[in-house]
Formats: sequence, structure tokens, C-alpha cells
Amino acid sequence: MIQYLNMIYTADNRFFLRPFFFLIIWFVWFVPGNMHICHAQSLFDSDDEDILFEEEAATTLSDDEQAQNPTFPDAFLNDSTFTLGYQFSHGTDEESKIIDNSFYLRLEYETLFAQNLFFKFDGKGELHPKTDHRTNAKNKNLILNGSVREAFFQAGYENFSLKIGNQVNVWGKADTAAITDVVSPRDTSQFIFTRLEDARFGQLIISGNFYTNDTNAFIFISPLPEIDKEPDTNSRYDRPLEGVDLFLIKPDKPEFGDLEYGLKVDKTLSKTDFSIMAGHFYSNAALYNDKGYDENSKPVMEKTYPDYAMAGAALEHAWHSCLFKLELAFKNKFPLQGININNRYVFEKKNILDSAFGIEYNANYKYQMSFEISNRYILSNTSGLLPGTDKNSSAFYTTFTKDFLNQTLEFEYIFYYHIQEQNQFHHFRLTYDLTDNMEIQAGYACFSAEDENNLMWLYRKEDRINFEIKYFF
Repeated sequence: MIQYLNMIYTADNRFFLRPFFFLIIWFVWFVPGNMHICHAQSLFDSDDEDILFEEEAATTLSDDEQAQNPTFPDAFLNDSTFTLGYQFSHGTDEESKIIDNSFYLRLEYETLFAQNLFFKFDGKGELHPKTDHRTNAKNKNLILNGSVREAFFQAGYENFSLKIGNQVNVWGKADTAAITDVVSPRDTSQFIFTRLEDARFGQLIISGNFYTNDTNAFIFISPLPEIDKEPDTNSRYDRPLEGVDLFLIKPDKPEFGDLEYGLKVDKTLSKTDFSIMAGHFYSNAALYNDKGYDENSKPVMEKTYPDYAMAGAALEHAWHSCLFKLELAFKNKFPLQGININNRYVFEKKNILDSAFGIEYNANYKYQMSFEISNRYILSNTSGLLPGTDKNSSAFYTTFTKDFLNQTLEFEYIFYYHIQEQNQFHHFRLTYDLTDNMEIQAGYACFSAEDENNLMWLYRKEDRINFEIKYFF
């Protein structure tokens, strides 16, 4: 299938997808009437779980029962979850000041439009008053932002489901690094201070799931790959490479027709889950490439997102109170930032091997711990890469979580350490359920970097305290 899709793409037939979209929409709406259909169920915050489909017999409502059906506004509110929140963070270094100062409203909406047609929407509106680092970067008193994390339709049949729209797909199991979790881009505008489950956001995807008793095959195609969301220019976490500001930057983002596609097969055997996956992807993170000079003799730099291929496997095995995780990925011609003999930035494509091993321990819900180590090994030589790029790069990640006060207070500690670069990150977080509808979080995060030649050195003074309050309704 991957070779077939690649053949279509290399033929430069980019208009192929337009009739394909209409064909899929026709299939979703009209074909179900002639097929055995199923009822879709879904839960919020289920990024790493497929939507479940269960058989349900069709029923005919009486006139009285139909009269009792809620109107659209009532039905919309019944199927919606709103989260009203406020975020605040303040630096703790010698030049400390307010970093985050923002309000947000998040809407999560899920509904069945028909017996087998499901719709999900997850979006957020944000308000950043003055003193927020994003507002200060634009010299404004107030900024309003809006974003859609997911918005898709899903149709489910007996052993098959089809999903179309903006969706998040979680492939990987590792927390330390993106080993095989390369489908969904991430929001890096807040550096490392955003939880992974909140950092992922969706892109336009057509995907299908094929089910058997113990096997699930997932195939997807994305006609317009998204890229990581970077920090706003001049904001707190905007750290461009040295000297880039001297160039005329020409962005080269993936366009409509630059296909990402992949296949993932999951199989369950007793207490073991095994996955294999392969696909063609574009780098979510930007790389810079020297393009010489323009007609005005100004140096030009291309900000680009090159493609690569990946094949990987993941394994999870439950044993007593432990869950063992193993993940491995080979990335062919993976783009890395380099520099040429003239000290101009270029990207280099290298073959790399990413791997991770982890253990999660649950002490009968008294507390939970996890340990994970990841490694990146550059199979090719490292010539042409940025100085300080290690051929063998490893990181360690651990978490500890414990509940108090009848599970209304949660303590969480996160520790990350890069072994070669000696960068480390600590995050302490307390979460208190003030009521059934209100949650308060407070935390302290510190980051340290030891190597002046490493890019993370630019972030060495980013310790901060955090506060967040959420109200659900």
C-alpha cells in the first residue's frame, strides 16, 4: 500500500485527492444503508485509544418519544464539556518576571449524527492580557487566539471504521522521545512546559481501522501535513539559531499534495500488545538550508521540513503490577541540522536508530512510578552535522505519582536527564480537586544545562513557578 501511494504521489497527480474526498463522503453517507452498521461510543481524552464500536439494534420512536427529544441547543449542551481556565507562571531567576498570564475556554463536543456516524470537536479560545510573554512580544495590550485540536467524522461498521478530518493519532508508547510517535505534530511554543497529551494537535487525515478479534490494522493518509507550532517571534522561548537573523528566511512548508501516509498493525496476545508500523513522513521540526544569495546579494536561508521514511515496532507486556514497554524505530534519510565548510546552515540526511525501554509500576493505586531510557544512534557518519552532535545520544526519564486526601490531592514529580549533554529537568506538581467541577494546579519547574556548545544552553535560565485553575461545566 505504501509503495502504491508513493507511486501516485511521484506521478505528480496532486488533484487525485479532490475526487477521493467526495468519494469518501459519498461512501460515509449512502453506503451504510446497505451494510450491517454499528453504534459508536467515545470518551474524552482518548488520544491513544481507538473509538469503540458496539452493535445496537435500530429502534423506532413513537410520536410521544420523538416529542421528548431535546432541541439542538439542549442536545449540544448535553454532548459538550466546557473548561474555563486561567494559567499563570512566573520566572524564578535573577531577572524574574511574569511569563504566562492567560485565560482560556475549551470546548469538547461529541455526538452521533446517525446510528453509525460520529462527530468529535476539540477546540480552544485563549485570551492573553498584557504581561503575558506572547502579548509583550507583539507590543499589544491584548491578544485573542483560537485553535482546533481535533474535528472529525467517524463512520463505524461491523469490522471497519473510517475517520475523516483533523485528528490526533498517537503511535508511540515512549515518553522520553518521539521514537515512533511521529504522526501528530506538537506545540513547542511553551518549550518543555506543556504536558505531552496537551502538546499534540491534529492534522487533516483520512484513516481507516480494520478489526478482528485480537488484531487492529490502521492505515492513514494525510494530504496536508502539519508542522510543530513554534514560539512566537521575540516571545520568551524564541531561540533562533545563531546568525539566522542575518539571512532572508524563505519558508518551505509541506503543501497540499505532499503526502504523509502509514500503516500500523496492533496485535494482542494474552497480556502482551505488539505493534509494527511503517510510513512516509515530513519532519515536524524546522531545519535551515543555505540557498546562496538573492538578486540583491542578500544571503538567503530556506526554512524547510524534509521528508523521510520510518519502520518501527513497539511492545507492551503486563506482569503483576508492572508494565514493560519496548519501542524501536529505523528512520531512513532522517533530516538533521548541519553546517557546511563556510559555516552556513544546511540539513543533512542520516540513517538513525531510535529506541526506548521503560517500566511502569502501580502499587495497588497507592502510588505509581515509571522509569524509561531512550537512545538515538546515528548509523551514518556525523560529518556535516552541527558541532557537539553526538553519534550516540541517550536520555533518562522517570515519574512518581501519589494521591492523598481520599484521592482529591495528587502529587506528581517528573525528572528528565540527557546523559551526554547533562541537561536536566525537574517538575513538581500538585493537583487538588476543590469540587467535582473545579481543579487547581500548582507547580515548580527547573531546567539546567551544562554544555555551552549545546542548543539547550540558551534555555538554562528558565526555572519557573506555575499556577492553573480549571472549572468544568
